[in-house]
Amino acid sequence: MKKHKQPARDARAPARNGAKPDSGRSERRPSDSPPDLRRPKTYLEQAIQRHVDLTERKRAEEAIGQSELRYRTLFDLVPVALYACNAEGLIHEFNQRAVELWGREPKKNDRKEKFCGSFKIFFSDGRSMPHAKCPMARALKGEALESGDLEILVERPDGSRRDVIVNPRVFRNGRGKIAGAINCLYDVTERKRAQIELEKAKSSLETHVRKQTEEVRAANKDLESEISRRRGLEGQILEISDREQQRLGEELHDGLCQHLTAIGFMAKAAALRLKDHRVFQVDDLEKIAELINAAANDARNIARGLHRLDVDSAGFLDALRDLVDREIWKTPCRLEIKEPFDIEDDAAAARLYRIAREAVINANKHAQAREVVVHLARSRTGIVLSVTDNGVGLPKEPNKARGLGFRIMNYRAQAAGGHLQVTRQPSGGTRVACYLPDPK
Repeated sequence: MKKHKQPARDARAPARNGAKPDSGRSERRPSDSPPDLRRPKTYLEQAIQRHVDLTERKRAEEAIGQSELRYRTLFDLVPVALYACNAEGLIHEFNQRAVELWGREPKKNDRKEKFCGSFKIFFSDGRSMPHAKCPMARALKGEALESGDLEILVERPDGSRRDVIVNPRVFRNGRGKIAGAINCLYDVTERKRAQIELEKAKSSLETHVRKQTEEVRAANKDLESEISRRRGLEGQILEISDREQQRLGEELHDGLCQHLTAIGFMAKAAALRLKDHRVFQVDDLEKIAELINAAANDARNIARGLHRLDVDSAGFLDALRDLVDREIWKTPCRLEIKEPFDIEDDAAAARLYRIAREAVINANKHAQAREVVVHLARSRTGIVLSVTDNGVGLPKEPNKARGLGFRIMNYRAQAAGGHLQVTRQPSGGTRVACYLPDPK
């Protein structure tokens, strides 16, 4: 059985049962009706919308272009090497400074050249560093880099190396994931070389200062030693002066004064005999004359000892002969010269003479010897002067054997550039030898 559709009721028709018409729809004017969004746009509307979209897109593209231009300009003009990588490590941007630093121009977005455009990379200590472990690669992995990780060595294709400090900085997308990184490379080669040179100069300066300090200390020590030595020499000079005065007094008392006293007694006795007996004996006058001659001889010998300060190389041998021939010595002296002998240095000749004189004086005073021999010869290395006696020899105590006379002779030997040697003879006696090197 078919159902018949009821005819649609006109909204303007009165309702059944006397009801009012439907009030849900109020009458509106066409101008007050909102546009129907579901209605298809007309061609004009679509054209206007496309024009607006193109204008906005063009403005956005111009803004992006200006931003890229500013970025590219800044990228190229910055005074350090810069390059950028994406999240995979592919190099997609670098400036001319980076090319100059690397010594090459890598291919952009090349998977064979990732993380860094350097030909080779090394750690600061010289160990090889794989590109996959360089600071840029580690930064893209999210690793935290310490200051020691940022210094590397970059090797160019020509083999030259540059010291570089890197400073990679990652940038993230809206979700917080690493989208890439940019790296600044600071070439510190010259600064490091200057630092190395500075360290070398500092070390050299410290070494020089330390050496100079040591030299100053050594010089100060030598100066203190020299001051002490000179003070000792002043004391020795005073001691030598006192000793020479004592020796001169002894020579005058034992020699000249004895002769003069004897002359005085004999002259007095002769005067008394002449006064009382009016007798004058020739023997007394001869004896007085003999004593006067002996006194004159003693005075002459003493004068020679006091005034032998002008010994030079020409008069050296004559001075030695005169020294051993003096009659004041209690012990006989003789001179032995091994020919041929010559000496040309006046100062050395004077010092040798004084050493020989001091040794002869000491032998006469202390050796109790029967003979003193002065020997002079020239060896292959220089001159040898020795004074040997056959007396009691040196005392067993070393300190007693090193008296003032030894110090005087040793000082004079060193002043002449030689050295002194005092030895005890196996058969008894003492040998004082002075060795002077050949001036040649």
